[in-house]
Amino acid sequence: MNSVKQFFVLAAIVTAVFVNTATVEAANPFEIKGIYVDVTADNVTEARRQALREGQNKAFEALLKRLTLKADRDFLPWVEPANQAQYIRDFSISGEKTSAVRYLATLSYHFKEEAIRDLLKARGLSFAETISKPVLVLALYDDNGRLSLWDEPNPWSGAWSSLSFQNGLVPVVLPLGDLADISGLSAQQAADMDEAALQTMAQRYDVNTVVVARLVVASRNGNGEPTDVDLITTRLGAKGQDRNTSLGITRGAEESKDAFLKRIASSVSDGLEESWKRDNVLQFGVDGILPVNLLIDGLNEWIDVKKRLSNVAVVRRVELALLSRDTVQINLHFIGDLDQLIGSLRQVDLDLTVSGESWSLINLRQGRPQ
Repeated sequence: MNSVKQFFVLAAIVTAVFVNTATVEAANPFEIKGIYVDVTADNVTEARRQALREGQNKAFEALLKRLTLKADRDFLPWVEPANQAQYIRDFSISGEKTSAVRYLATLSYHFKEEAIRDLLKARGLSFAETISKPVLVLALYDDNGRLSLWDEPNPWSGAWSSLSFQNGLVPVVLPLGDLADISGLSAQQAADMDEAALQTMAQRYDVNTVVVARLVVASRNGNGEPTDVDLITTRLGAKGQDRNTSLGITRGAEESKDAFLKRIASSVSDGLEESWKRDNVLQFGVDGILPVNLLIDGLNEWIDVKKRLSNVAVVRRVELALLSRDTVQINLHFIGDLDQLIGSLRQVDLDLTVSGESWSLINLRQGRPQ
C-alpha cells in the first residue's frame, strides 16, 4: 500500500471515530457535566471549599435551566447552597490542579430525579426531561451573495464552534468539514435545501434532523465586519421543512464581531431547546396504559429494550404480561398523549406502529422488517 493510500485509509478511520464520538447522546437528563471552577483564597483548603460550593451552585442552576422553559426563568426555585446537597446523588472531580492558594478543577454532578421533580412541581413549573437525538447544524454564511459553508472565511461557523452544547436537552453536532463533507454537500445545495444531499449528511452523522442556519450580511462597518444581518433558519426532519426568518439583527455599539455572531448562534441553539421542551413538557395530569407487542431475537434484546424504556421520561412503568422466546407483551404506563409517547420513544430508537387495534413496539436498532 503506497503512502497516499495509507493516508486516506487512516483519515477515514479517524473521521469515523470522530463522527461516532460526536453523535453520542446524553443518557441522563439529571447529570450536569463540565463545570469548571478556578478559585484563589488565603490557602488551598479554603480555595477548594469555595470552589466546590461554587461548582455545586453552578450545576444546580444549570440543571434547573436545562429542564424548564425560558419563560419561567424568573420563577425558578432558590435553594441555599448549604441545602443543595439533599438534591445531589453524587459528584466527580477531574483535571484537579492546586497551588498554595489556588484550586482548579472540572466537576460533574448527578442529581436525584424525584427530589428535583418534586421541587419543580411544588413551584408549579412545567419541565421536560426527554433528551432529543442529536441535531446537525450547518452554518451557511452569505456575504453579498458569496456563500461559505466549508470555505474560509466563515466567521459564522467559528461562532458555532465556540459554543458549548454539553448540558442541553438537544445535543448539537457540528460537521467536521472534511473531504466527505465537502464532496457530499455544497454551499449552494445547503442554500437550496437539497433534500437528497442533506439526507446523506444526516445519515453520515446519524441524526434525524438537519438545521441550515443561513446568516445573510445586510450591512458592514468600515472594517468590513457585519453590523446588521438577516437570519434564515430551516430545519429538515421527520415532519418536513420548517423555516424561520429574523430580519435586521443589529450589532451592539460596544459588541465585537465575534461576540455578535456568538450571540446570534446562541439564540438559534436556545430556540431549538425551547421548541423541543415545549413539545415534551411532562403532563402529570394526563396518563394512559397502552398494551404493545415486541418481537425479539432473544432475552438479551428484551433486556436492552427494557433498559431504554427506563430512560424514557413519559414512561412511568413497564408491566410485563408475557415473555416468550421471540415475543414480549407489555403494558406501557405513560403520562401525556400518544403523540408525545411516540416521539419520546423514537429518541431511544423505539417506534410504535398500529394494525387494527393492536400496537407493536419496534426496535429500530435491530433492523427487523416493519
